[in-house]
Amino acid sequence: MIKQIFFVISFIVILFQNQVIAQDYVDLVRFKYDNTPLNQFDSSTASTRVEEYVLDATLPIVLKNGNAIITGFDLQSLSTKVNPTIPELTSVYSILIKAGMNLNFNEKWSGTFMFLPKLSSDLKEISSRDFQYGAYALMKYSKASNLKYQFGMYYNSELFGPFFVPLIGLYYMSPSNKLEINATLPVWADINYRFKPWLRAGFSFSAFVRSYNINEPRFSENGEYLVKSTNEPMLYLQFEPTKSIILQTKIGYSIGRQYRIYDQADKITFGLSAFRFGDDRQQLNSDFGDGLLFEARILYRFHVNKEE
Repeated sequence: MIKQIFFVISFIVILFQNQVIAQDYVDLVRFKYDNTPLNQFDSSTASTRVEEYVLDATLPIVLKNGNAIITGFDLQSLSTKVNPTIPELTSVYSILIKAGMNLNFNEKWSGTFMFLPKLSSDLKEISSRDFQYGAYALMKYSKASNLKYQFGMYYNSELFGPFFVPLIGLYYMSPSNKLEINATLPVWADINYRFKPWLRAGFSFSAFVRSYNINEPRFSENGEYLVKSTNEPMLYLQFEPTKSIILQTKIGYSIGRQYRIYDQADKITFGLSAFRFGDDRQQLNSDFGDGLLFEARILYRFHVNKEE
């Protein structure tokens, strides 16, 4: 039964892959676990770890005209201390639903348009402040079979205010199928090289901003929210014990890492990528320093092109 289910999903992905994805594979399911060594707070000798889990799944539904409906979900949990004087960990979670379309305009141009509603909080209670609404539009241009360009815009109704990120990227696979470059800047980038049929080594970079409602405030009587902001360059090894199972072990170092608490009424005018306009918010907790990152990932990957 399980094999039949995976066959059906993989068949759908083949159709979807030709219309939506630049590379010749798609990751149906991704799971990752992040952990850090102890990180010292700026204001004391106390320290904390950061622990994170992510489960991401995507399932496209291809229509008769070649366009595709995109569905899926993303589940995340994050635990860390937010202040040296508070011994308990603060744990926050997000549940994101993917709903969108991929439209093909001609042989060269296509576009992906997504609606991304999300529940993001400590889940101690559920209220309207726990919900956020995001969306993105991404146009794609196929220069050649192994070279694609893309550009677009991402928006999310973060708890600190409207947040926009312009997107520009490319996908490139060398003729030998050894060098691969996949980037959507300024959010994410990956460069890797195949040394063996079962082994790749690479460099990845991610830069994310997320906000979570805190239903049990510790610093403010009005309510609070947590903002995670981090830049993470990492080196990794990728092992492929089978064609579809991908294992990655990563090590990196955070740059400008922030887990900051603000009063829920403290907002900015809007954010544009790394810039914040009208930002006179007062941080309520203490920062801790940058440090090493360790990550393990497992992926279920479907390859469209069977030939290496």
